[in-house]
Amino acid sequence: MVTLNWLFFGSLVAGAFAAEAGFVRFSVWPVGAEVFSLEVENAVLLLISIFLFNLILSGFVLLTLTGIGLFVLPFGFLLLRAFLWGMMIDGLSTPIFLAALPTIVLEGEGYVLAALAGIVLGLSWLKPKWVYPREELSRLEAIRRSLRDCARTYVWVSVVLLLGATVETLTLILVF
Repeated sequence: MVTLNWLFFGSLVAGAFAAEAGFVRFSVWPVGAEVFSLEVENAVLLLISIFLFNLILSGFVLLTLTGIGLFVLPFGFLLLRAFLWGMMIDGLSTPIFLAALPTIVLEGEGYVLAALAGIVLGLSWLKPKWVYPREELSRLEAIRRSLRDCARTYVWVSVVLLLGATVETLTLILVF
């Protein structure tokens, strides 16, 4: 997990440096300007929608389910996301970056945990010895155990992403 954190946040910094140096650049922002000038009418609805999007689509579907098919996909998607985030934060002013930093850290950590769950799920059927080296588990037993481990990990993923969604909602309310 420490390695995934280093690689995730390192890719984020690499994306920012690459954008600053002019190697890569968004020609058009992936979202419209209205996203940054929104008026928050219902903070609870915003919080729930951010949390569910981050948990279900960004975390579970992209970073965990893909690991079942091929264990390297969560790793690749995690690093790609970080690099793209780095490219986007390069264009932010310092005050906006500092306001967004807690959200970046919390959501990044949630995604690292989700990717870890996907990698473990993928390796459990491919190479059970790599996941559980001290135990003689069949592939089916390793998959069952990794599903239990994944469920425990997802409790933490949910908590961290809920905190991230709360911080993001408060940031949107207070800053924009």
